[in-house]
Amino acid sequence: MTPEFINLHKIWAVVREWWAQSMVAVLLFILGMFIGSTNTESRIVADCKFAGVFRVEIQAFSCQRKI
Repeated sequence: MTPEFINLHKIWAVVREWWAQSMVAVLLFILGMFIGSTNTESRIVADCKFAGVFRVEIQAFSCQRKI
């Protein structure tokens, strides 16, 4: 293919249209991940409070007794 057959304006228009159509899906995916992680975090904290213990570190999914 020679360069005169490549229409960059058409390619750019297709890419912009594709991005505009998929932006809602990307934003909803990010929102869902945020809600899911917040929900999981609150469940872990609630379980630790119910058991009368505290979380070890921010990434830990185990609790230790308060001494």
